[in-house]
Amino acid sequence: MIEVKNISFEYDVSPILNDISIKIEKCDFVGIIGPNGAGKSTLLKCLSGFLDVKKGGIFISNKELEKYKKIELAKLISIVVQQPYFEFDFKVKDIVLMGRFPYLKFWQNFSKNDEIASEKTLEELELSHLSNRHLSELSGGEFQLVMLARALNQNTEILLLDEPATHLDIHHQIRIFSTLKELHITQKKTILAISHNINLAAEFCDKILILSEGKVADFDSVKNVIVENKLSKVYQVPIKITQNPFTQKPNIVYDYEK
Repeated sequence: MIEVKNISFEYDVSPILNDISIKIEKCDFVGIIGPNGAGKSTLLKCLSGFLDVKKGGIFISNKELEKYKKIELAKLISIVVQQPYFEFDFKVKDIVLMGRFPYLKFWQNFSKNDEIASEKTLEELELSHLSNRHLSELSGGEFQLVMLARALNQNTEILLLDEPATHLDIHHQIRIFSTLKELHITQKKTILAISHNINLAAEFCDKILILSEGKVADFDSVKNVIVENKLSKVYQVPIKITQNPFTQKPNIVYDYEK
């Protein structure tokens, strides 16, 4: 689905990504982890076409990313960024409706079918009760779910998320990742999600990509990546792997006194 071949990227003269190569299969659910400044957000921006790579190439369904028209990419890839800015205090239903924009023809207004699709998306995420609220009236968790609803209403095969659960309470963190897991299973979405919560990524994702200093430190199944010596080296803190007693998934603990 996505193939990254030896890409590099830098801002001015500061290298951010350095010779990265990965292959994401169709329907993969990949958690992207790593220290601050490792290049995680930059990688997603390159995959979405927002940033142009300086070296190497990105291929989506065996076609070079740069050969897609912007409107074609918008029908293939949707992205949820950190703290999106809106100049106006839109209603939730209008924000979600914006996800249908790539399907409009020139000077065409949203149709009744677009409105129905938006209402269905809100229903699926159990957000219908927020439909007429303004963005300024939402909690942090509600806002993130609305951004996810807009991305889902875009109806793309690939979903990129930049820390969708950051600053949220544990209920909303689990709700967002549970929703992503369900979409991955029921709608066969290919999902890449950045998370600073390693336990959350290990719990819900099928594969883990570790970035460190702009390079791929590891990329494999959860059980092969969430390993004590690998994580301790990348994060430079003593880490132990335990097991979630409810799901038997790996869980990390660390010794903050060392």
